[in-house]
Amino acid sequence: MSRRFLRAPRRPRRLSWVLVAGIEITVILTVLVSGFLVQSLVRNSLYSQGFREVELFVKGSATKLSLEHRSHPKQPAFEGLADLGLTGSKYLLVLNRQGKIVASAGRAPQTFLKNRWRDVPSPGVIEYGDTPYLFASSPLKLPKQSFTLMYIERQSQTASVLSTLQVALILGGIVLVFSSLAAITLVVRRVTEPLRKLEEISRTVTFDDPLSPTETVETRLSEVASLSRSFNLMLERLRVAQRREREFIGNAAHSLRTPIQIIQGSLHALSSNLADQPEAVKRDLKTLTRESRAMGTLVERLLQLSSAEADNVASLQQIDVPAFFNTSGANLRDSCMHHPLVFETSQLLNPQVTTDPVLLEAIVRILVENADAYAFPDSTITVFAESREGGSKVHIGVRNQGPPIPPDVQRSIFERFYRSRQNPAGGDHYGLGLAIADSLVKRIGGRWVVASDEVETAFRVELGAGST
Repeated sequence: MSRRFLRAPRRPRRLSWVLVAGIEITVILTVLVSGFLVQSLVRNSLYSQGFREVELFVKGSATKLSLEHRSHPKQPAFEGLADLGLTGSKYLLVLNRQGKIVASAGRAPQTFLKNRWRDVPSPGVIEYGDTPYLFASSPLKLPKQSFTLMYIERQSQTASVLSTLQVALILGGIVLVFSSLAAITLVVRRVTEPLRKLEEISRTVTFDDPLSPTETVETRLSEVASLSRSFNLMLERLRVAQRREREFIGNAAHSLRTPIQIIQGSLHALSSNLADQPEAVKRDLKTLTRESRAMGTLVERLLQLSSAEADNVASLQQIDVPAFFNTSGANLRDSCMHHPLVFETSQLLNPQVTTDPVLLEAIVRILVENADAYAFPDSTITVFAESREGGSKVHIGVRNQGPPIPPDVQRSIFERFYRSRQNPAGGDHYGLGLAIADSLVKRIGGRWVVASDEVETAFRVELGAGST
C-alpha cells in the first residue's frame, strides 16, 4: 500500500524581508563578479605589457650574443651573458636541444628553474609563491650549434599592484554591500509601508457602520495609490452589496410575514364561515391563493438565483428562433398579465442561433415580467429577434414603453437585491430577476445590450448566429 506524505505549509515571509534579501543577494553577486572581472582585466593588461617587454629583451639579447660570438669566435660562447646588465629580478638561461641548462645569468629559485617553466608555452607566466614570473624564449644560433635563450623576469611590482587592487576591491565591496543594504532597506520600507497599512485596514475594516469613511493611504507611488483607490472602491461595493442584502432580508421578511398573517387569518375565517357564509369563503380562498402565489414567487426567485449561480454547464445547441417563439409564446403571455404581448422577427436574417433554449426562455420570461411591471398602461410589450453585424449576431430581447432608466441606474440593475425607486405594477419584485437573468446570460455566452430613452426601453441579449 502506497503512503501519501503531507507537506507542511510553508511559513509565510514578509514582503519587505524577501525584497531586501533578494536585492542584497543580487548586489553581493554583482560585486563579486565585477571585482573578479576588474582584477582579471587589470592582470591581463599588466601581463600583456610585460610579455611585449620580455619578448623584445630576449630577442635583442639573442641577437647580441650571436653577433659577439661571431666577432670574437675564440672567446667562450656565453661570456657575454654577464654583460647584459641583469638585476636581481631578471634571469637568463641557455638551453641545449635536450632542454638542459648549459649557462645562466642572475640568481633564480632552483625549484622554478628545474620544473615549472618546462610546462608553460613561451611566452608565458607562472606563479612562484605569491609572485608572478614572466618569461619568453628565442632561438640562439651559434656556428655549428643551436641553443635556446630564455629570459625570465620577476614581476614584484605587478604583484604589489594586484595585491593592492584586491584589497581595494574587497574593502570597496564591503562598503558597497553595507551602504546598499541601508539604502535598499529604506527604499523597501517606503514601498511596503503603504501595503502594510492596507493589510491592517483589510483586517480591521467593518461594515457595521454604513457611514464609516473610506481609508486613504498617503503615498507617491502610483501603483500603490491605484491599489488604494481600487481597495476603497471594493469596500464601497461591499458596503452597497451588504446594504442591499439587508434591505432584501427586511423586505423578504416583511413580504413573507404579511402573507403568513393573511393566510392564518383567512384560515381562521374559513373555519368560522365554512358552513353558513359561502361568499366569505370564496373571498378568503381568493386571498389565500393570491398570498400563497406571492410567497411562491419569492421562494422561486431565491431558488432560481441559487441555480443560476451554480457551476452547471449550459447545453448549447442550434435552435430556430421563430419556432422557439411559437413554443414558448404561451408561457411568456402568462407572465405578462397587465399588457398585450407580441412577437416580432421581421428583421431576422438568419433564423438559427446557438444557445440553451431552457435558459433562454427563463431569461426572456424575466425580461417580460419586468417590462410588464414598469410599462405605461395601455402600451404593448414586444419580444423581438433581429440580426446584427451582417447576420453573424442575433439580438433577442424585450422592449416596452415606460419610464426611461437613467444611465447611473443601468450600471446597477443587474446587481442582486437592487430595487428601483419606481413603484412597479405588481408587488412580486424583490431585486432578483435581472440578477438571475445576468447569471443565465453569462452561462450561455451572451452579452447584454441595454438602451433606454423617453420613447422605449429595450433589453437585448446578443448571441452568435448558427449555420443556415
